[in-house]
Amino acid sequence: MEKDVFIDLLCELIRMRPESADIPAVNRVQRRIKAFLDERKLFTVLEKCGEREVLFAATQPGKVQDILLCAHVDVVPADDPSQYEPVIRDGIIYGRGSDDCLGNAVAAVKAMCTAPAGSSVGCIFTGDEEIGGHTTAFMVEQGYSARRLGLILDASGGIYNCQKGILNLKLTARGKGGHASRPWALDNPVVKLVEGLHKLIGGWSNPTGLDDWRPSIAPTVLRAGSVVNRIPDEAEARLNIRLTKTEEKEQIIDFVRKTTGLEVAVAGSCDPFDTPADTPEMKKLLAAYAKVFGAADPGPKRMAGATDARHLCKIGVPVGVSGTTGSGAHGREEHLDLASVDQVVRLVHEVL
Repeated sequence: MEKDVFIDLLCELIRMRPESADIPAVNRVQRRIKAFLDERKLFTVLEKCGEREVLFAATQPGKVQDILLCAHVDVVPADDPSQYEPVIRDGIIYGRGSDDCLGNAVAAVKAMCTAPAGSSVGCIFTGDEEIGGHTTAFMVEQGYSARRLGLILDASGGIYNCQKGILNLKLTARGKGGHASRPWALDNPVVKLVEGLHKLIGGWSNPTGLDDWRPSIAPTVLRAGSVVNRIPDEAEARLNIRLTKTEEKEQIIDFVRKTTGLEVAVAGSCDPFDTPADTPEMKKLLAAYAKVFGAADPGPKRMAGATDARHLCKIGVPVGVSGTTGSGAHGREEHLDLASVDQVVRLVHEVL
C-alpha cells in the first residue's frame, strides 16, 4: 500500500478544517476516515453522540479488541487561514492539526490497514478532545474497550502514564455600575476582581517545571464592561487549574474563595489520570517505544496537559499516551515529522 495514500489523506483532513465547535466539519472528517477504511475492508461503526458522529474502526468485528487506540480529529481554530492548506518541506508537514492530532489519527489508520493478519486492534476517533473529550467518554460508556492495552495517540517524546486533571473556575465580582466620572458614588467590580486576583497570585506558588509535580493556577480570561466611560455592574475571570490528585479539587476551590473574596463557580473539571507503570503490558509498550524510536529513556513520563486518557482510563486495562513527533501545537508553526507516522505504526505493530 502506497505511503502517499496516507499522506494524501492527512492533507485532505487538514483542508477540511475540523474545528471543535464546527460539528458538521468534524463529522465530515469522521465520515471521510470511515470511507477510507471501508475501502480497505476494515470493520467500522459510526455512533451518534448528540449531533456528533464518532467513528470506531478495527481490524476485526466487535467493540472489544486486544489493543484500543484513541486519536482525536478535532482541532483548535487557526489564527491564520493559510494553515488549512498543508505544506510539506523536507519531510515535515505544516498545517493546523498536523501535530495535534490529525497526524496521529492517520497513524492509527495506517496501523490498522497494515496490521499483520489476525491482529486485533481498534481505534476510537474522538471528535471533541479539545473541548472536553465527551465523545470518548460516550464511546467508553457504549462498551468500546480493550483486552490488553489502551493507547492514546496524542503526545510525543516517550510513553506517558500520568497526567494532571483540570478544574476550571469562574470568578465573579459584583458591584454598582454607572458613569465612570463618579467613581466615589459607585462600587466598581473591576477593582474588586483585580484586587482578588492580585491576592490569589500573591498567595499561590505555581510549579516551576514538570519535575515540580504540584497543582497550578492560571488566570486565562477576563471579562468586564463594554463601554469605556461606564463602570459595569459585574466583572468576571476564569481560572484554569491543573490538579495532581482528585482530592485537591475542594481544597483549591476553598482556597480561591477565601483568598479572593469573590463568588466562585465550577465551570468544568476532569480527574487526573494515572496508570501503573509496572504492569506487563506497560512494560511491553515501553520496550517497544525504546526499540522503535531509539529512545534511551522512553519513560514512563508525566504530562501537565490533558488528553482523552482522562476518559479511556475507565476501560479497566493499562492505558498509555504517546504518538507522532511534532511541535507548535495550537500555534502558527504547527508541524509534524512525517517519518514519525511510520514510527507510530511500527510501535503499534511491535506491541501487537
